[in-house]
Amino acid sequence: MKMSNEKIRTGISISKDLLKECDKYLPESEFENRSELIESALKLFLATRNISEKSEVLVPELAECIAEASDDGITKISKGLFRYAVEVEMLIALLADSLHVNEKELERIRKDAVNNVRRTRGKINLDELILRTRKEFSDM
Repeated sequence: MKMSNEKIRTGISISKDLLKECDKYLPESEFENRSELIESALKLFLATRNISEKSEVLVPELAECIAEASDDGITKISKGLFRYAVEVEMLIALLADSLHVNEKELERIRKDAVNNVRRTRGKINLDELILRTRKEFSDM
């Protein structure tokens, strides 16, 4: 329903307290006068009423749209994590073939890795990791 911009003058009855509250709010609002404020409040009320009347149709439809979008997002994330896991597995296999690390050293490396991921909240920077590792080896 399209509303006309044509204004008509009409009289309404409103409680003194509600009118005082409107007048108190008016200076800090975007409205220039009471009429604009009341018109906006009526539009909001009518729109809300219209939505609630149609909610039997809108809410299930909206829920279905949200579920579909969520499923799409989960699928994309899962595929990305799978590809990431494949690359990590390849790196681990390459490192295992080229390095000979004892169990104690491997345990220390895992502990450091867990602490670093927690500290950086998963935002691991390879450059910083390489520089820190070089520094640790040069200090030995």
